[in-house]
Amino acid sequence: MRHLGAWLASRRPRPPEELAVRLPAAGGEDAGGEEGGAALVRRLTRAGRVERDRALRRPGRVRESAFHLLTADALFTYACEAALEDEDPEAALRLVLEVGAGP
Repeated sequence: MRHLGAWLASRRPRPPEELAVRLPAAGGEDAGGEEGGAALVRRLTRAGRVERDRALRRPGRVRESAFHLLTADALFTYACEAALEDEDPEAALRLVLEVGAGP
């Protein structure tokens, strides 16, 4: 288990710089403790949902919306990667679907 920022920095290949700087900010501040498993999956998925919702608020050909959508895509992808590293990948992937769908 480790901090979200460290986990994101460990991903290979590295995302383009324009996206890489947005990912930790989208995930929020590290809570101070280490996280892994379901907590990491949930945090990445919630951050992806927030970015997706930001993109949907300004539809059309708006550059900022495109960056929110790309950030959401990356966060959902990373949530799936984190789920596959969990001791119960199937349950963790179900968590991505449940949290990603939102209320």
